[in-house]
Amino acid sequence: MRIETTLGTKLTEYALEKDEVMVFKPRVEEAQRQAKIEMKQLIDERGKKGSVLRGTQGRKRGPPGSSRDNMDAEEG
Repeated sequence: MRIETTLGTKLTEYALEKDEVMVFKPRVEEAQRQAKIEMKQLIDERGKKGSVLRGTQGRKRGPPGSSRDNMDAEEG
């Protein structure tokens, strides 16, 4: 499982009744649907000023050490 790999440990398996778990299925499906809608909205707004997921395409980075942070460094 991906969770076990991320945690680096083996989790104990719990015995579950299928009927008890399936009670939550409609809520899970609704949450997935809502998350999909919200992600679509964020992607559609991408690039607009002040948006959450502003694109960085087209922006080039200079060579290492050429940032504006080093502008005031003394030469020589």
